Amino acid sequence: MLLVTAGCGPTKPPPLGIDDAARALDAARNAGAATYAPLELRNAEERLSQARATADKHDYAAAQQFADEARVNSELAAVKARLGKAREKVEARTRENAQLRQDLANNPATATETSQP
Repeated sequence: MLLVTAGCGPTKPPPLGIDDAARALDAARNAGAATYAPLELRNAEERLSQARATADKHDYAAAQQFADEARVNSELAAVKARLGKAREKVEARTRENAQLRQDLANNPATATETSQP
């Protein structure tokens, strides 16, 4: 009797999105998420670690879920970082405008002279 054992060798796991999640995490770090979204960044790091660990255990469905969560948390962290930077710029411009208004109120003659051609 001859037994055929096809498919018993190592197989490549299905695409799990772990590489995409890792790239999203790097992008979030580069965007400044450590400063502006540390909680989301930490969640993304934890989920990516869990994705890798479960993939090593051949639990591909769970690995894919963790990778998706890592990617989403990374994207959220990157968006919050961009928002934080934008808010800082707005606050700086607001302070500049307040200073200009104060300067104008203290010396209206200067404003009249500079506004004429």
